[in-house]
This record gives sequence, structure tokens and C-alpha cells, in this order.
Amino acid sequence: MKKSSKILFALSLLLTACLVFLSADTDQSKKAYELMYQDIQALKIQVQELTSLAKKNASELQEIREQLRLLGSLIRQSQSEQASWRDELKNIPLQYQLLQSKLEEIQFQSAVLNDILQAIQNLSLPTKPEDRTSGKTNRSQPPAKSTQPPQETKPQPATVTIPAQEMYNNAYGDYLKGNYSLAIESFRLFLQYYPNTPLSDNALYWIGECYYSQGMYAEAIEAFSELLLSYPSGDKVPAAYLKKGMSLAQQGKKDEALATFKLLVSKYPMQEEARLAQQKIAELGGK
Repeated sequence: MKKSSKILFALSLLLTACLVFLSADTDQSKKAYELMYQDIQALKIQVQELTSLAKKNASELQEIREQLRLLGSLIRQSQSEQASWRDELKNIPLQYQLLQSKLEEIQFQSAVLNDILQAIQNLSLPTKPEDRTSGKTNRSQPPAKSTQPPQETKPQPATVTIPAQEMYNNAYGDYLKGNYSLAIESFRLFLQYYPNTPLSDNALYWIGECYYSQGMYAEAIEAFSELLLSYPSGDKVPAAYLKKGMSLAQQGKKDEALATFKLLVSKYPMQEEARLAQQKIAELGGK
């Protein structure tokens, strides 16, 4: 009996130990399951956050693509406008030349009108009685000094009329048509009769342009230099400096051309010719 009691006691202890072990194992499994559940929930939250972030990035990417599309459209539009602008720039020299011609005509007409007005004012002045009597005596008596040459052989400022303007316009028209030799002769004739009008320096400048257009650079330099000496305050002085420098450059006289361009820039820094001169200085490798 004692032996069987011991066996039963041992079996009961073993059963108790098994129950304890099973209970402990169940608790561990439960804790592991809870941990896995928590990890799964954390992963779900992370997936949701990543999904939201991906949607936000996709929206921003779409905005960037739209901005790039607009930027590309603006670039193409700008390039198109620049091309159109370059085409317009090609026509600017001709337009400038035409406007310059119109300005010259207006200036000349103003000078002509001023001269005519001055002549009319001189004619309208009342004559003195002694002038009348002297006039009567002159009719009956010969001049006291018959050896003096007549004083009306040279054209006076009051005699500048429309034909002079036509002379200048015809000469300029020959230049525009490419009749350079005829234009030079016409401008020389204009200067011979009208050396002190507002367009006299212009006529000399166009003579230089005629020579330059024919590749006669030495003659062009002579004409531009004559303008600079004869009309130092004329409105064609900056242009004369520029074309003189260009003529020197065409002759291969680099140092003289650079000196002329630099003189133009220093004397007329705000003129368009000065900007062109700076470009020529850069082309010639000057500083």
C-alpha cells in the first residue's frame, strides 16, 4: 500500500507539473499573439501613412509636370517672339534711314522757311526819305564807283529756296537707288552752293557713305574726316566717327580704327553709335 501511495503521489506531482507547464506555455503563446497583433496594427498605420504620402507625392509630381508644361510653352513663345524680334531688327536700319531722311527734309524746310521769313521781314521795313532821294539821284546819275564788281554774284541766305531742297533730295534719292557716283556729284554741287545749311554736314556724310558702299575706303575716310573738321558740332559727327573707324578697319589699320572707336565712345557715350563702336572694339580684340 505504501508503494502504491508513493506512485500515486508521484503521478499527481507529475500531472501538476504538466498543468503548470501547459499553463505557462499558454500564457507565452497569448503574449506572442498579442505582440504580433500589435506589430500588425503598427504596420497597418505605417502602410496608411505611406499611402497618404504617396498620394501627396503624386499630386506634387502632377503639379511639377504642369509647371514644366507651362514653362515649356513660355519658352517656345519666347523663342518665337525673339525670332520675330530679330526679323524686325533686320528692318530697323532701313526704317532708321527713312526716318533720318524725313528728319533731314523737315530740318531743311525749317531752315528754308526761316530764311524766307527773314527776307520778307527785311523787305517790309520802311525806307528812309533820304534813301528815296538817293534812289532818285541814282536813276539820273551813273554810279560813283563803276569799277566795283556786282555784289549779287554769290547766293545770299535769303535766296535759299525750294530748288535747293530738291537738289539735296535728288542727291539722297540717287544714294538710295545705288547711283553712288551721281549722288556724290549732286552732294558736292549742293555743298558748293549751300555750305552752311543744317544739311551741309549731312551731305558730306552721305558722300562718305557713297564711297564706303563702293569699297573706296580711302576716299570715305577723307570725306568723314572733312566732316569732322568742317562741322564739329553737326548731328552727323558720331556717325562719321563710326564709319571712319569701320573704313580704317576695312583697310587693315587696326590701331587707327581702335583709336577712332574709343574716341567716339569717350565723346558720345550715350549715342547709339557708341554702342556699335564698343562692339567693333570687341571684334578687333581691343579693351
